[in-house]
Amino acid sequence: MRALNASVGLVSAVLLGFSAAAQAQTAEVLHWWTSGGESAALDKVRAAYKAKGGTWKDTPVAGGDNARAAVVNRMIGGKPPTVFMFSIGKQLEELAEQGLVGDVQDAATTGKWDAVLPPLIAKVAKYDGKYIAAPLNIHGENWMFYNTAALEKAKVQVPKTWPEFITAAKALKAAGITPIALGGEPWQERILFNSVLLGVGGRDHYLKVYGQLDDAAMRSATMLEVFKTVAALREFVDEGSPGRKWNIAANMVMKGTAAFQFMGDWAKGELVAAGIEPGTAVGCALAPAKDKGYIMTIDAFAFSNAKDKASREAQKLMANIIMDPAVQIAFNKSKGSIPVRTDVPSDSFDVCARLGMETLKDPKAQLASSGLFGLPSAVSGAIDDAISQFWNTRTMTPEQGRALFIKTIASAK
Repeated sequence: MRALNASVGLVSAVLLGFSAAAQAQTAEVLHWWTSGGESAALDKVRAAYKAKGGTWKDTPVAGGDNARAAVVNRMIGGKPPTVFMFSIGKQLEELAEQGLVGDVQDAATTGKWDAVLPPLIAKVAKYDGKYIAAPLNIHGENWMFYNTAALEKAKVQVPKTWPEFITAAKALKAAGITPIALGGEPWQERILFNSVLLGVGGRDHYLKVYGQLDDAAMRSATMLEVFKTVAALREFVDEGSPGRKWNIAANMVMKGTAAFQFMGDWAKGELVAAGIEPGTAVGCALAPAKDKGYIMTIDAFAFSNAKDKASREAQKLMANIIMDPAVQIAFNKSKGSIPVRTDVPSDSFDVCARLGMETLKDPKAQLASSGLFGLPSAVSGAIDDAISQFWNTRTMTPEQGRALFIKTIASAK
């Protein structure tokens, strides 16, 4: 709530800077931010839009996959939402190719987005040279959250390598603490896998696998070691994992019934909503890795290809609100992420966010998630399926898991 109080003044201040008169610009906003932390963060954007005179018609759809499917179905049905949350990348590009997405280039030109966005993000937020999405934040996927009291009870330190983690996990299990709180859904299993992929293989290997779909890298001994490490982690997850939501897993770490969670930094939003200062009772570190790296994913709002002036004006207002520096500070402090703008100061952010912002100063550490590299949606979905099948089939060996990974990607290309 501290972030909420601090944000009010910032949002109010920036709204005074807008020159246009308040108008009842109505936007139906479809999104999947339904957890307590997510909803509290979205309130910052919603409040700013309403304060400017806009009318926000809220359409929440639980689950990112469900929300994206709802957007596509409504587009096909001819009744798309005015604004919709979507991960920028290949899937959004595929919608743009079909003429279903509008651009907000006028707002981007006036706001000089090219000058303040990281080049990679500016590139993937555009289609045919025009911005089709307004990026709101950068999430890091390869975070490791831990309950400090649980670690103290088991007398283990925060691990810096995966062998150290396995040693610590054995001690935690012996102390009666579930080592890993894992949400048993394919995308959550992918986050754990990708953290190991970066941690064991390093940045170059990660880039070869996901940036190039390099066959030699996927068949390498390094990749086999990745699968061996992931297989070794299976015994440290409790039986209640399958189907568990990520925020429930975060709650396990907050309560100390589990020690670690490998999750994106949106888990911090749950901490903030529960009144926990990130970096205190629940600590944070980047997942064990041989190279410093930050696996980025971007939350953004995109815009349907509206033809009427009122909807276009509502979209433009939303784009301006999303990219406003003060709104980005208020939102990201609540959401647990960091601003997508490079000109936002880090002083007021928590210790975890400052670590993320500092890490991203090294261009070599800027890694994209498997959904942001421009992989076709069929390939990114196949990757999730292969990882999930390996994780949940305890009898599958690392050699078989690697072979499945290679075969699945090849068939999806």
